[in-house]
Amino acid sequence: MKIELYYSRSTGITKQADEALKMAIEATGIEAEVAYIEVDSTEQAKAMRFLGSPTIRVEGVDVEYGEREPDEYQLGGRYYNTPEGWKNWPNARQIANTIVEAQHRAG
Repeated sequence: MKIELYYSRSTGITKQADEALKMAIEATGIEAEVAYIEVDSTEQAKAMRFLGSPTIRVEGVDVEYGEREPDEYQLGGRYYNTPEGWKNWPNARQIANTIVEAQHRAG
């Protein structure tokens, strides 16, 4: 399974986002190829549909918005609406749910 973690140079990869991603992969038991992709310009953010740092996609699907991503691409930090409140990284459960949904789509 292909998972991409996009981040901006100004924010880097947060420890919490990376840990949540690793926890989700471990919890679902999938084999994943994780790509860490730095986004460093507004043009690149638009071309890559970068919703802010960090943006995590599983098989091309955003872990928060699913297939209904907004058209708001930017280089700044991103906040996620998690069960614990607004955080600047996704909850491991959000990532795991997206992984499980991707497994179902793949059949």
